[in-house]
Parts: sequence; structure tokens; C-alpha cells
Amino acid sequence: MITNRPRKILIVAPIGRDADLMCSKLQAAGMECEVRKDVSGVAEGVAAGVGAILVTEEALTPEGARELTRVLSQQPAWSEIPLMILSGSLSLENNTHSLDSILHRTNVTLIDRPVRIRSLISTAQSVLRARERQYDVRDLMVQLEERIHERDRFLAVLGHELRNPLGAILLGAQMTDDDGRLPADQAQLIERQSRHLTRLVNDLLDLSRVAAGKIVLKRQTLDLLDLVKQSVHTITPALQMQRIQLAVKLCDPPVLVYADPVRVEQIVTNILGNAIKYTPENGHVTLVVSCDGEHAIIRVTDDGVGIAPERIGGIFELFAQAENAIGRAQGGMGIGLALVRNLVELHEGEVEAKSDGVGRGSEFAVRMPLATEEQRRDAASFARPEATNTPSATRKVAIVEDNKDVRDLLRLKLHRLGHEVFDAADGLEGVRVVLETKPDLALIDLGLPGIDGYEVARQVREQVGAGVILVAVSGFGQPEDKRRAIEAGFDEHLTKPADVRDIENLLTRFQPRNSASL
Repeated sequence: MITNRPRKILIVAPIGRDADLMCSKLQAAGMECEVRKDVSGVAEGVAAGVGAILVTEEALTPEGARELTRVLSQQPAWSEIPLMILSGSLSLENNTHSLDSILHRTNVTLIDRPVRIRSLISTAQSVLRARERQYDVRDLMVQLEERIHERDRFLAVLGHELRNPLGAILLGAQMTDDDGRLPADQAQLIERQSRHLTRLVNDLLDLSRVAAGKIVLKRQTLDLLDLVKQSVHTITPALQMQRIQLAVKLCDPPVLVYADPVRVEQIVTNILGNAIKYTPENGHVTLVVSCDGEHAIIRVTDDGVGIAPERIGGIFELFAQAENAIGRAQGGMGIGLALVRNLVELHEGEVEAKSDGVGRGSEFAVRMPLATEEQRRDAASFARPEATNTPSATRKVAIVEDNKDVRDLLRLKLHRLGHEVFDAADGLEGVRVVLETKPDLALIDLGLPGIDGYEVARQVREQVGAGVILVAVSGFGQPEDKRRAIEAGFDEHLTKPADVRDIENLLTRFQPRNSASL
């Protein structure tokens, strides 16, 4: 934001004491003035910054009018310096040719002589207010230009960040052997990079939702240590790739907080991921969870690249890291820490960063309120279900998906897991398949040709009632999207990309309705 807003009135009156008299009266009214003997001094005064120009008709000789026109023509697009001209009415009529070029360059206010001081002061105040509006326009233009540069920089970094995992996925998919099989390590690479890509997209979408006030926390009383352990498990592959040693120090359990488990895990994972990103190979990261009075504290320290003192204050700003991300091995869109700050603040917490300077590591600390006594009384409900590797019983599954690649791969994977699978490529066919095959569970894309997934759910519910589990699968994952799916008759909502393990969990949770368990 530009704060320089000159309000000085430049006075040009070459004859008599008019200039000094008008300047003294305007100054007495609280305005700043500067006197010039002739128009030749206007250019220097304008270059220094002025709020308005006040000239008498004697200064507007043909040469003076040309000089004033030249100066005014060099102003930036936002600027029209208000010009007040003192003139007798008859003199003005005889001198209109001198004003023609000026009138096309700026806003002109004509003041008849003899002038009353009160009228002069009122006119000067009015033109200065008009000048203030010009400064407002200037500042908005500067902000817009900054946003455009910021957008272009971010899009460049975004392209860089997305192409990295996409390139790895493409190359990994091309590493088939002579029999067309994909080695296990390449398949793992594709899955790892796909999950990384998913996290990037989710962070970007979540940040926009936070900014729009559309994030709704689903709070419950939970043990923070469980979420920290899960985050460590999630981040372990990145630790191994970077050969970074992670030391975890947890206080005595439980550390009960009233929070959204998904968002808290996102906070911890992002801070750990940031530490790993900026720590060189064979470096060290330490994660400490402790309690201090009424707060739980998550502290992550590293011996990585550190943060320059002048950047500490803006490290949590959006795109703060984008400026120097290209060319760095790990990259970064500059949205992870901005998302962390917003999510922490939604939980009435605080996050801060510290560093002794470049090359001396950094420390990030998150403080969140501990659960109150009332919230602790609900402790029986905060135990998270343990993950299970036990496969679900054989089920009948219908897939209604118009994307052939997704449909074919999902059908193949579910077949390999032992399930009987039926599929359809559009909404009308989907209704027919579900009604004819009577599956235990139907995975239905919402954006289908023919009729959309919502209408598929309505028609199926009308004819079979609760006889089939309906799961909406969509790229839209905001609370409003999930609410609309439930209202249409769906039992669950999965946000794309749907993970086979998520589907397996659904099959484990719901009892079979149309096939016998084997």
C-alpha cells in the first residue's frame, strides 16, 4: 500500500502579492502551500508531489499554458491534478485559446475575481478531496498489479509443483516389463506421488475454503497423541527418502483436546512436512508434544536452512515461500504454513516460528487449548477406531462412473479383492444395473451423463428403499456437497480421488444386505 499522499497546493501568481496572500489564508485554514513565481517552476513542484495547482490568469501566457499542458500530459493514468484558475470573466472569454489544451489534460475549476477568501478555501478543500479519491484509485491499481504479479508467480510455482509428481507418475507407469507388468517399487512410487499430488490439491482447496469461511470443524474430544502418531506414520516415507532422523518426544498420555481430528492431523503433517522439506539429507527433526497450563503444545525443530530475520514476520502469509521455490529441490507453493495458521486459529490456538537465521534451523510451535472438564466427560467417545488389515467379506459392488479409466481400474482392484463387481457408464444405465443386480454397495459418481448421481440415488431409493448402501463419489467435497448428497438418499460421501482402502473400510462398516458373508 502506498502511503505517500501529497496535499500541497502549488500557487503560481506572478503579479503583486496575490500568491503570498492566498498562501497565508489557505495555511490558516490548515492547508499546505508553496509559491512559484511563474509556470516554469511547476514541473519541479509537480515532480515533488502536489495535491492541487492554483494559478492566476496572468500566469497563463501562451508560453505558460504550453508549459502547464506539457507538465500535466506527463502524469500517470490515475492522476488528474486539480487546477484552480483565478480570472475575471471578460478576461477568460478573451483567453479561451490558452485553456483549450489544458482542459483536455486535467480537472479545471474556474474562480471569478474578485475572489472571496471563504470561496477560495471551500474550493481548495473540495479539490483536495477529489485528489484524495485519485490517490484511492492509485492505491487500488497498485494492489491490483501486486495481486496480478502474485498470481502469475503462484501459477508458475503451482505448475512446477504439480509437474513434479505428475512426471514421476508418468515415468513410473511406463516402467513395465516385457510382459506388461509393473514392478512393485514402481507401483509404490506411483502411489506415493499420487498421494503427494492429492495433498497439494487438498491444501490448495482447503485454503480457499478457509478464506471463504466455508470450513466447518467437526470437533470431538480426542487424544492429541494419537493424531501426532498418525501424522508421523504418514510422513515416514518422506523421512526415509530424505534420510532424515526424526526424534519424537511425547508427554504422558492422554493429551485431550476438543478439535477436528482431520484438521489437527493436517496441521501436524504440514508442519512436519515443512521441516523435512527444508532440512538437508542426514539432517535431524525433533517433534515434542507437551502441556503448559491450559494448552497443549506441539513443537517441531530442525537443523535445516533456517529463516532470515526479515522473513519471520511473513512466513505464514499466503505464497510466502513461492518467490524462491523454483529451482529448490523440494519446492513449495507457499500455502502449507498459511493453511496451518488458519486451521490453528479456527481452533482458538496460536502458531509461531523462530529461527536464529539462515543455515541455523528453525522451530515451529502450535498451542491449542486443552479440553475442558465438561468435554473430558465425553472421553468414552474419543477413542479412534483401530485400523484393521482384515479384508471384508465378499460383497456385490456396483460402480456407476463415466470415466472409463477410473471405472476399469476400480473394477479390477475390487475383483482382485474378491468382490463381485458390476458397472455402468451413465446415470440411466446405473439405475438399471443397481436395480437388476441388487448390490450390497453402489459407488455412484455425481457428475454423470444422462441423469446425475443425485437422481440415480432418488430413483434407487424409491424402488428398493434401504436395500442397498449408496455412496456418492465426487470431486466436490465441501460440507454443502456432502449435505446435498445425504439429502438425495446417499449413505456416505467420498471425495475424489477415492482410495480403495476407504471403500474397503465402508464394506467393513456396513453389514451385507444382498449377499451372504463368506
